[in-house]
Order: sequence, then structure tokens, then C-alpha cells
Amino acid sequence: MYNINRFLSIKNKIKEVRTLALMGITEAGSGHPGASFSAAEIMGSLYFQIMHYDITNPFSKSRDYFINSKAHSAPGYYATLSLAGSFPKEEMKTLRKLNSRLQGHPVRYSEGQKHHSVPGIEYSGGSEGIGLSISVGIALANNLDNRNSVVYCLLGDGEINEGQIWEAAMAAAKFKLDNIVAILDRNRIQQDGFSDDIMPLDPVKDKWLSFNWDVAEINGHRVEQLIHELKIKPAGKPKIIIANTIKGNGIKHMANNPQWHGRAPSKKHLPILIKELEGEYMIAPSIIAGGDGESYESKIETVERFGSDIIHLDVMDGKFVPNTTFFYDTIKRLRGITRLPFDAHLMISNPYDVLDSYIDAGCDIITVHVEECKDEKEFEKINNKIISNGVSPGIAINPNTELPEWIYRYLDCLDVIIPMSVNPGFAGQKFIPSVLPKMRNLIPALRSNGYKGYFEADGGIDLHTISPCYEAGCRIFVMGNAIFSSSDIKETIRNTKFLLDSNLEKGLLRESESYGIKDDWMKIRKSVISQFSVVKGILEQ
Repeated sequence: MYNINRFLSIKNKIKEVRTLALMGITEAGSGHPGASFSAAEIMGSLYFQIMHYDITNPFSKSRDYFINSKAHSAPGYYATLSLAGSFPKEEMKTLRKLNSRLQGHPVRYSEGQKHHSVPGIEYSGGSEGIGLSISVGIALANNLDNRNSVVYCLLGDGEINEGQIWEAAMAAAKFKLDNIVAILDRNRIQQDGFSDDIMPLDPVKDKWLSFNWDVAEINGHRVEQLIHELKIKPAGKPKIIIANTIKGNGIKHMANNPQWHGRAPSKKHLPILIKELEGEYMIAPSIIAGGDGESYESKIETVERFGSDIIHLDVMDGKFVPNTTFFYDTIKRLRGITRLPFDAHLMISNPYDVLDSYIDAGCDIITVHVEECKDEKEFEKINNKIISNGVSPGIAINPNTELPEWIYRYLDCLDVIIPMSVNPGFAGQKFIPSVLPKMRNLIPALRSNGYKGYFEADGGIDLHTISPCYEAGCRIFVMGNAIFSSSDIKETIRNTKFLLDSNLEKGLLRESESYGIKDDWMKIRKSVISQFSVVKGILEQ
């Protein structure tokens, strides 16, 4: 099986990996949340997009291999395998319990040990530094058997203090094993301290280059960067991806904190921590906004440099809406300058007729308007084409449009829903206040009917309107003039993220109060809460 998953679908699954891992660790009262969370995007990108495998046939001769050399990240590994179909999610609650298949370190699955492990585990981990040697052995054997399988090996940065890692690195280069891809989870913490204090690794990139490996360095929490590099396989030499990550990423008081290397959170905190994971958001600048003097290329390069998550592309045809912007040929040209996901909002008539062109142009998300879906059959045809090409499908509804009842039958195959907060067709419009009650009613209704995708706020979103949209449940925010008409784009994006983080923090505080554990929560969260004491100052600027 080769996974062709959509960008937003992968993002959602990775969020669920963290949630399942956290549930297992909390139930067990022990485990390693830090390493599980830093490697979540790495394992998710492999299992939900890159690797060839069939979880129902774990010994297939054509399968790719995943060797989890940093085996203490087992909770995240198990959670990933569960979502890949290896075992029921409910089994995560048995983590580290007597007779469970999910112990503190993974055990290799075999026909003779079905009760001791789960399908998909290739390697019994525990002692650090061995996994790359195992990978070399598998890669050599596959070459002898003329198999095209790739061996992916996850390493920890504390782990590469081990001499055996470098012996394996030499062997892989000697035998020109271009069927090995190592990924270094570079979170800069090992055991209970920072790597720079215990055993500095830098210049780590130069070290691997000197061992004759192909080396790439990326942000290990950016799915689009991981997938891009995992697809590139150099001929004649092994490859390592240095994935710069944050230990404990996703939970602010755990992030970059050595104390959470192998510590379980309190059970009473679990519902609040899950709320925090659900609060993850993305900023999507709309490049049609702002003055005409700056090129689209320049705008994209600017917002990418300052930390945007997605590029929003407003496509207008002058028929469905009054104005015309750009079409698929412009998107295809822009695709070559960035790996950021492209979120194409098609404000056009008869979208089905041109879907192939926008898919070919490299869009990662394609949203069409429900007003241009003549009926359920037309929507199904559009949605199926988008999904079958590995693109995230979305639906947008204008402020005065009600979501048709038949949409409820397709909630499991929609990745994003946009309740528009302006009437589409013009940049720079003011947010329509009456849309907020619509969001507050629509979002819970769709969630209660099983919708797990994203809600996107689009239209008049700025520092004054973003908070109520976030509180209503939106998690993707399209910002046009608020960013591109700003005199300081870097500061605007920073302030936007700060404001959203502060809203999340206030929400978690309210949640803790409802559970009667406010004082306890504030104690564990003290260093985080203190960062948001000046949030009012942003709105006063």
C-alpha cells in the first residue's frame, strides 16, 4: 500500500498521534512524551504519506522498513502504527501494563510472538545506538535479494554520541547504500539535560557529510519539508535528514523542557492538554491583498521568512464574483519558489471543468463554493476528483448561504470548511459581524456529527476579529490586508500568533477552573502563563 494522503489530513492525523500518545502515557503514569512529540511529524510523514507497506501483510517482501532506533519514543510510534491500522486505538490505554503488547520499548513483531507485539514493528529497541547497524544489515540483504525497499531509520541526537552509530555510518557509505534514509530527530535534549551541555554535536551536518552521506537539514515540524526531502533519494550514497525539532512540541510547558524527557502528566490534566493540542492553528496570508507594487513572489518569500504556515490563493474569474485575479498558470509559476502548502480558494463558476489544471499547478488544498455545486451529485464529483489526486478538499459558504443538508453525508471526506465572513470578490472588506453567530452554531453542529477537519476564517480577519473566530472553533486564518498593508509584516505575524496563543491560554485556564484544578494548573503552567500578561497591549497598538 502506498499512502496518498492530503496535507490537512496528515496534519490532523499527526495531532491525533500526539493525543493518543499522551493518553497512553497518562494512563500508564510513565513514558516519554518529549521524544514522542518531537518525532510526531517525522513518523506521521513516513506512515501516512511516504512508506510502501501493507499493515495486514507485515512481512511482505516489497515493504519499506522503519527502524525506530530512538526506541523510547515508543508511545508516539505506537500511536502512529495504530492510526495506520496496526491495532485499535483503545489499546493505547494498555501502554506499559502487565501483559500488554505495548511496552516501554517496542518488540519486533513475529508470527510466533503475536501476543507480545503489534504488526509493523521491525526492530526490538532499547539500547541506544544499534538501530542504524540493523538498518545497514537490512539494506545489504535487500540489495542481495534485488528488492527495491527503502529502510528509514529514526535516530536521536543524544544517541549519536554512540560510536556504533559512526561505524554503521562508515559501512553504509562504503557499500553505497542509497536504500537507507536516516532521520535525525534533532531536539537538542538527551535524558535530563541539553545536548550542548552533555556532549555537543555540532557541526553535526559537517560530520555526516565527512562520512560521505547526502545531508539535508530542515524544520522537522513542517510536514511539507519532510515529505519533500523523504522523496529525494540520491544515487550511490546513503541519506540523512537532520530534522530540527522541539522536544515536547505541542504542549507549551513540555516544549524544550528536559524535565519532560520521561515524565507522565497528571491524569487530571489530560482533558486540558487534549484541548491544547486541539488549539493548534495556521496562518494563511492571502497574496492578492496589499499594494500592487510588490510581486506575488516577493510576498510569498516575505511571509515564509516570518513564519506563515500556508499561502492562500484567491482565484476569481469575474463570473462567480465581480473581479478577476489570477489562474492556475500563475500558481504553477509560484509553486517553484516555496514548499509552503498552497491553499487555493476557487471563487469561480463551473469549478469541476478546471480542477485538473489546479491540481497540476501544485495546489495542496482546493476549496470550491457550495453555491457552485449545483447539487449533491455535482459536489460528490468535484470532491472525489480532488481527493483521488491527494489534494485536501474544502467547501466555502457565503455569509447569506446555509450549508445544505446533504453535506452532512460527506463530513468524513472534507478537510476544510470556510464560513465566509465577507461577500467574496473584493480584497480589503470589513468582517461581517453576523457571521460570528453562524460560526458558533455551525461549528459545534458539524463537530457533533463527526466532522474532524478544519474550519477556516476568511474575510476581514485582523487582530480585532481573529479572537472571536478562534473561540468559535476556526483554526486556519486567512489574512490579507492585515498582513500586506502592515508597515511591519514580521511584527504583525508575531503579534497574531501571540494573540492566538494568549486566547488558547485563557481558554485552558477557564477549562482548569471548570474541573476545579485551577491552582494546580497555574502551578505547572506558571512559566507559560506569565508570557501573556501583556496581551491587551497588542490590541491597543
